[in-house]
Amino acid sequence: MEEGFLFKDVFNPELVARMGKRIKKVSPQFNADSFYKSIVPELEPLSLSERSALICESLQKHLPKAYNKAIEILLSTFDQVKETSEMSGFEGFYFMPIAKYVSVYGLEKEDFDTSMIALIEITKRFTSEDAIRPFIRKYPEETFVNLYKWAADENVHVRRLVSEGTRPRLPWSSVLREFITDPSRVLNLLEELKQDTELYVRRSVANNLNDIAKDHPQLVIKTLKNWKSIKNEGTQWIISHASRTLLKQGLPEALELLGYPINVKVSVENLTLNKKNCKMGDDIEFSFDITSQAIESQNLMVDFIVHYTKSSGKTAPKIFKLSKKKLPGNQKVSFKKKLSFKIISTRKYYSGLHEIEIQINGKRYGKVNFELIN
Repeated sequence: MEEGFLFKDVFNPELVARMGKRIKKVSPQFNADSFYKSIVPELEPLSLSERSALICESLQKHLPKAYNKAIEILLSTFDQVKETSEMSGFEGFYFMPIAKYVSVYGLEKEDFDTSMIALIEITKRFTSEDAIRPFIRKYPEETFVNLYKWAADENVHVRRLVSEGTRPRLPWSSVLREFITDPSRVLNLLEELKQDTELYVRRSVANNLNDIAKDHPQLVIKTLKNWKSIKNEGTQWIISHASRTLLKQGLPEALELLGYPINVKVSVENLTLNKKNCKMGDDIEFSFDITSQAIESQNLMVDFIVHYTKSSGKTAPKIFKLSKKKLPGNQKVSFKKKLSFKIISTRKYYSGLHEIEIQINGKRYGKVNFELIN
């Protein structure tokens, strides 16, 4: 990747020109020059999604008004499917504006079947996880018929679309509020994928379950308990990966499901900081010891909680994973960790009193505090 490359620059004049040439090759009446000129002068200030939307709008203006005819032309420009288990690189972003086109202009009832075909062809080359969501909202019954069928598709990307497209809280997409309220339809669908042979699909299933766990922890725990008896290594991996939020929350049923006893017998000692004040932009280091108070070995999930001071002066906790460890009986283990307050775009820090707390198998042990200063 070139130095100074911005993610939004995957949509650049070269891509627009290439798209125009491909379309004109299969549809000679397509005005590739006008298509190019309607997009390229406007690209520079736009974000990635805005550039995709601009290309989508220009496609609509330059393709035939009949949706079926326009989709026939677009599908005719597609290359052969590459047999890969996971997508990588930026080449696939070529299809993002086309997926957007389907989700915006293909929502009429008479176009439903055509749109489903188009989304499948796109997802084999890129992804339709965002584009399918308007169809789930508008035509839930018809779309779920397709989703169940796709769950058995031979193509790994089609199967992944089933789980990724139904995630209630898919990143960079609008939430599916109906599934936040009642995720039962999604959970039933994920049953079809719980023993998928591909990690790419299983990771998506786990992420979907982790989304649901944020609103319905007990439902997800019940699902994972049912899956625990399945003698399939991939299914057991899903259980572990899907439990991230449940374990951070210290829910006893989730901890015990993963082999972390809630009645763990340990003590936390020597919880100390390397300094009492931390300047904004610097880091602070904390250390502590865990001593077993049991004869037998114990599985430990060690987390730490930072109680960040907010603009209001109140604190808000955030849990971070630290270690998974099997601690032999009557033994001690020491930990040391740096916490950074480097200025980043994804988190804003405020000066004031902060606290660090240790959590082991869902239980909290002791606090230390320090002052974050400008």
